[in-house]
Amino acid sequence: MKLHTTHYITLAIVVLLLLVTTSGYAQGMGDIGFPDDVDDEPVAPINGLIALGLAVGGYLGIRKVKK
Repeated sequence: MKLHTTHYITLAIVVLLLLVTTSGYAQGMGDIGFPDDVDDEPVAPINGLIALGLAVGGYLGIRKVKK
């Protein structure tokens, strides 16, 4: 397959768009004015019953697939 100039132009446009959108999602402006004293701790701890729920869900899923 021989590459023509339209292939090179299309490739250049795709690469350019990928680079522009990637830099658009980056955090390039630094501090945008949020205070540093934000309370990042969760309100409720993750409960131990989540593991039990996952185990029961896995059991039910496997049982349903085997039927």
